[in-house]
Amino acid sequence: MGAALGLYRALSPVAAALAPLAAPFAPKVRESLAGRRGGLDRLLAAAPGLQGCLWIHASSVGEFLQGIPLVDAVRQELGGGAPPVAFTHFSPSGIAFARRRPCADLHDYLPLDTPRAMDRLVAAWRPRLLVFVKFDVWPNLVVAARRAGVPIFLMAGSLAPGSARLRWPGRALFRDVFDRFTHLGVSTEEDRRRFVDGLRVNAPVSVTGDTRVEQVIVRFEQSRGGAASEALRGLGGRLLVLGSTWPPDEQLWLPVLGDLFARFADLRVVVCPHEPTVARLADLEARTAGLGVAVRRLSAMLDHPDRDARVILVDSIGVLAEIYRAGHLAYVGGSFTTGVHNTMEPAVASLPVLFGPRIQNAEEAGVLVRRGAGFVTARPAAALARAAALLGDPALLRRAGEAARQVVLEQRGAAAKSLAVLRPFCS
Repeated sequence: MGAALGLYRALSPVAAALAPLAAPFAPKVRESLAGRRGGLDRLLAAAPGLQGCLWIHASSVGEFLQGIPLVDAVRQELGGGAPPVAFTHFSPSGIAFARRRPCADLHDYLPLDTPRAMDRLVAAWRPRLLVFVKFDVWPNLVVAARRAGVPIFLMAGSLAPGSARLRWPGRALFRDVFDRFTHLGVSTEEDRRRFVDGLRVNAPVSVTGDTRVEQVIVRFEQSRGGAASEALRGLGGRLLVLGSTWPPDEQLWLPVLGDLFARFADLRVVVCPHEPTVARLADLEARTAGLGVAVRRLSAMLDHPDRDARVILVDSIGVLAEIYRAGHLAYVGGSFTTGVHNTMEPAVASLPVLFGPRIQNAEEAGVLVRRGAGFVTARPAAALARAAALLGDPALLRRAGEAARQVVLEQRGAAAKSLAVLRPFCS
């Protein structure tokens, strides 16, 4: 064991003990700690029904969606002989979403990563294999599983070019951690190079693809005929969908919506905040009131369609994929904060995709840019110019949309490739 991993293991119990000190200043930390209260006891109590399980861990909603095709593929492959499935989550949003759309025998928080907690959990569950999705890898859990002889995998793995894992001390720590894996299945050839040439891992690494693609395609097909999509289509005209937005994303677009409405008389704008809380929706209503156009909430539009509405605020979750189906042009938020959200959902719906500057976390966003189907818009003037250019040229809009869809369809088969790696360890 290297010095960096040894230091992490020594300090992790201290960090876990100090975490409650941050709770008064960080609502998400507070929610996370509240959800984990009594969590280890719950997981240990569930052990009799999880012996020999397939254990999958993911961070948040996007990573959970990447894990669902893995669960489906294993169950389809093994039928009645499939092992129980335990799905642990890190973030409050991830666990909340999973509990509404469960795919496993258990969904719960992963306890804070301390040696004692992970040793006890691995010993109690005795998993058949452990799969981490994308990047949320916890060193003490890896050490505990490896010592217990559990095969460990990364699937739909990603390593961003600017990741702290490629710099000291993260590089030393995570090289040691990933070398304990049985196999690393990564999303793209660029990811593979960063693991092999940048991190210099010794564990086998192969490109298995992004399993979320299957889920994105399935959700798109299932959205056909959905109430939200049909209601928006029924309004007529073209839709600019601002999806998964945060305040910085809205600051990019709100100053230019008036100009867009003046240029394109048939344009409507759908704003879907990433967290549609009461406060966020009230703030958006107040900020769009000065545009001089009718602003309505989606829930009201479903009951009473209003053709005068030019701005529609989405006040529910889980309908964005359906909304993209009705759209013509999309902007995906998050890229002024931690990184762009899911760009594949609008792409599979044949929408050109705009986003802010931070897209290094999503390899597919870079592919969209290189294919002329994705566009970085960091300032209001640039957002206005790009949207106007696309909306003003129907042929260009169509070509960019078709190129966007092709980027997604090329990734089909990721679940099958991932299953090929896991298959020898599943039965």
